[in-house]
Amino acid sequence: MSISRGGPSTARRYAVVAVAAGLLVLVAALLFGGSLPVRAIPGLPKAGPITDWGLPLARFVYDLCAFATVGTLVAAVLLAPRGTPEAAACLRAAGRWALGWAVAAAAMYLLTISEVTGLPLADLMEDPSILTFGTTVPQTQALFIVAAAAAVVAIGAGFGPSPWWNGLLLAVAAFAVLPPAYVGHAASAGDHDIAISALMAHLVTVAVWVGGLAAVLVHFRRSDRLAEVVPRFSTLALACFAAVAVSGVASAWVRLDTVPQLWQTRYGLLILAKTAALVALGAFGRHHRRRTVAGLAERPVRHTFVRLATGEAIVMVAAVGLAVGLSRTPPPPSEGGGGGHDHLLLEYDLPPFSIGNLVTEIRLDPLILLLLALPAIGYLIGLRRLARDGVPWPPGRTAAWLAGLAVLAFALLSGVGGYARAMLSAQALQYGLVALVAPLLLALGAPLTLAAQTTTDRSQYGDVTRAILDSGLAARLTHPVTVAVLQVVPVALLYGTGWLGQSLYSYAAHLLTLAVLFCTGMVCFWVLTGVDPLPRPVTWVTRARLLAVVAVVPLALGLALLFGPGVGLDWFTLVSPPEVSDLSADQRAAGLTVLIAAILVLGASAVRLVSWRRAAQRRRTPV
Repeated sequence: MSISRGGPSTARRYAVVAVAAGLLVLVAALLFGGSLPVRAIPGLPKAGPITDWGLPLARFVYDLCAFATVGTLVAAVLLAPRGTPEAAACLRAAGRWALGWAVAAAAMYLLTISEVTGLPLADLMEDPSILTFGTTVPQTQALFIVAAAAAVVAIGAGFGPSPWWNGLLLAVAAFAVLPPAYVGHAASAGDHDIAISALMAHLVTVAVWVGGLAAVLVHFRRSDRLAEVVPRFSTLALACFAAVAVSGVASAWVRLDTVPQLWQTRYGLLILAKTAALVALGAFGRHHRRRTVAGLAERPVRHTFVRLATGEAIVMVAAVGLAVGLSRTPPPPSEGGGGGHDHLLLEYDLPPFSIGNLVTEIRLDPLILLLLALPAIGYLIGLRRLARDGVPWPPGRTAAWLAGLAVLAFALLSGVGGYARAMLSAQALQYGLVALVAPLLLALGAPLTLAAQTTTDRSQYGDVTRAILDSGLAARLTHPVTVAVLQVVPVALLYGTGWLGQSLYSYAAHLLTLAVLFCTGMVCFWVLTGVDPLPRPVTWVTRARLLAVVAVVPLALGLALLFGPGVGLDWFTLVSPPEVSDLSADQRAAGLTVLIAAILVLGASAVRLVSWRRAAQRRRTPV
C-alpha cells in the first residue's frame, strides 16, 4: 500500500524503520571505529556503560530533533504558501521538535559531564553540585547554549504565524546547530578556521536537507499543494547536496594528512561510507528531478515520489547514525608540525608577510565559497531567464555584481583574509572592501530589479521583490535615520571598544562582525545609489544629506587610525608576523588604507547621486 494512501500508522511504521536503520548503522560505526566498548585505563575512573552508550545515542536523537526543527521551519518559511494550514502545521511541529531538541541537549549535558569526570550517571545525580562543573567545559557550554536556543524556538513557535517571526525562529534554530562545531574534531584540526567553517556549512545544509525532506513527507504527502512544494524543495535540495559535498571534502581534507588514509584508517573508511551514502542520495535526487517532480499533479507519480522520498529519508537517517559514529571516532594523528609565532592563537599558519603573499595567498573557506556561489548562480539564472524572454539587461550591472562578489572573495579568501586577524593594516583593508567597496558594486548590480523582472506570484518562490518591498522590516531599515545609525554604531563599537581584539581572537566572531559590516553597507548603498526600488521614496536632498553623514564614518576612522592612540595593541602584539615589528607604522598604514577606500567609494557614490538627479530632472522636463 502506498504511503500517501495509508494512514498515520503507515507513516509511523516507516519512521520506525528509518530510526532503526540509523541506530543499527550508529552501533556498527561505533564498534568499527573503536570508540566502543570503552577500555578502562588503570588508575582512572570510568563512567560506565550507561554513559558510554547513552552519549552517542543521545547525540543521535539530538541530531534528528535538530534537523527536524530546522527542516520544518524551512518548510513553514520557504516551502509552504503563506497562510496555508500546512504552514501552520509545520510551525507547530517545529515547536515540538525544538522541545525534543532541548531535552536531548540537556541529556547530553549530563552524559558529557559523566564522561569528562569519569563518574557514573547515578553517582553524578547524587551530587548535583557537580553539574555546575559543566559551565567550565567547552563541550557542555556549547550544549547549554543549544538547549537555551532550542527552548526559545519551542516557545516562540507558539506565537506565530508571522513571516518575519518565523524567519527569526529559523535563524535562531540554524544558529543553535553551530556551537558543537567548536568543540568536536574540527576544534583540534590543524587549519582550525577552515575545519570549523566546513563543519558549520555541513551542519546547516544537512539540517535543511534532511529536515526539509522529512517535513515534505510528513506535512505535504497527502496535500494538494505537493506539486507546488516539491519543486521548491528540489531546488533547495540540489543546493544542499552541493554544499554538503563541498564542506564534506573540506572537512576530510583538514583531518587527513594523505589520501591513502581514506582506506588505510578506520576514520577514513567511515568517511568513504558517508561518501557512498551521499552518492546514493544524489542518485535519488537525480531520479526525482528527471522523473517525478514535473508530473506530481498525476496521482501515480505522486505515489512514486512518496515511495522514493521515503527510501531517501531512510538513507538520510542511516547517514545521520554514521555521522554520529564518525564524530566519536578519533581521526588519525597528524604527521605535520604546527607551531610558529602565530599558530597557537590564530590556529593556522601564515607565510612570511609580503605584498605578494597578501595578494596571492589563498585560504579556501568552504562556508564563504558557498555563500558567494549562491548569489552568483542566482544572478546568472535571472540573466538567463531575461535572455530567454528577449529582455535586455545592461551589461554594466552584470559587471558590477560580479565585481562585487570578486571583491568579497579577495577580501575573505586571499591573503587579506588570513593576515586580517594578525595585522591592523590588513584588517582595515578587509573592512574597506567588505563594508564599502563590495556593497557599492553589488548595489549597482540592481539585484532587486533583476528579481522583479524574472519572478512573479506564480514563480517558484513567489514575487521576491514585492515580498521584500512590502515588508515592514525593509521599510524600517531603509529609513535615512536608521541607515545613518547602522553606519555609525558598528564601526564605533568595533574600533572604539575592546571588541576588535575579541572579534579577531574568535573566527566565528570575526565572520559575524564582517557580516554585520557588510549588511549595514548593503542597506546604505541600496538607499544611496537609487538603482533598485525602495519601500518608500527618498528624495535627492535626503540622499545627499545621508551621504554626508555616511562619509563622516570612514573618514573619521581613517584619521583616528592615522593620528590617534593604538588600537588592539594587546592582540596584535601577540599575533603580528615577525616581519611587522612596528605596530605604529602598521596602524598608520591602516588609517591611510581606510581613507583611500572611503574617498574612492564616497566619490563614486557622489557621482552616481548627481547622475541620478540629472536623470530625474530629464524625466520631468517636457519634450
